[in-house]
Amino acid sequence: MTPQSHSKCQFNPIRVCLVGASGRMGQRIDRACHDSARGVIVTARHSFSAPLDDAASNFDVVIDFSSDVGTQTAINLALRTKCPLLIGTTGLTDTTRDHLLRAARHIAILIAPNTSIGIAVMRHLVAEAARLLPADFHVSISEVHHVQKRDQPSGTAIALADSVGQGRATPFPKDQIDSIRQGEVVGDHEVNFAGFGEVLTLRHHAKDRDLFAIGAVRLAIWTAKQPPGLYGLDDWFSQFKREIQ
Repeated sequence: MTPQSHSKCQFNPIRVCLVGASGRMGQRIDRACHDSARGVIVTARHSFSAPLDDAASNFDVVIDFSSDVGTQTAINLALRTKCPLLIGTTGLTDTTRDHLLRAARHIAILIAPNTSIGIAVMRHLVAEAARLLPADFHVSISEVHHVQKRDQPSGTAIALADSVGQGRATPFPKDQIDSIRQGEVVGDHEVNFAGFGEVLTLRHHAKDRDLFAIGAVRLAIWTAKQPPGLYGLDDWFSQFKREIQ
């Protein structure tokens, strides 16, 4: 889709409604917006302990890092105010995904299971490796997260599997992803391509959750400028590549 300015996003700074504001990621995104030099401020916050007033509309884009139920709230908020929506929540139900598809007819929605720019580059490299290496190279995907993470495999691991499938033109079985939950690991993802006498490994190690918050601010700014439609990280990354070339 061709990017174009969204009528509600001519304001400076861009005003954010943060769903899941009291969560670990929500608090980091709040702080990242406050510290950002990009002209982004949080003007509305929603959490189960402090729900947003039903009449609130002092925002230009909605960012959701919550739960499946919270995402439903975020969709309704975005539709009511005709604001673009960034979804960072993973483990969504089919019902919620159907709701997102319907909502995307009216507003811009970017679904981002991982807001790291490094993961975006890794996905690109994984797809290229899968395309270029011979079919007899065995592919394995593994991921490690903290014990509180509920979805297994992670949304990022599934996205990497999709990149393998894109490169090989055949789906990578999701049940072959090795998922581990231990300690307070922020996030490790690894894709191995094993051939005769050699192994190519692509790995991403997340050291601090703040990187996801900074990425969420970057993606929210991009989403705020898009016309109605359902977007993925590949849409953002395609434009990002053009800008740096």
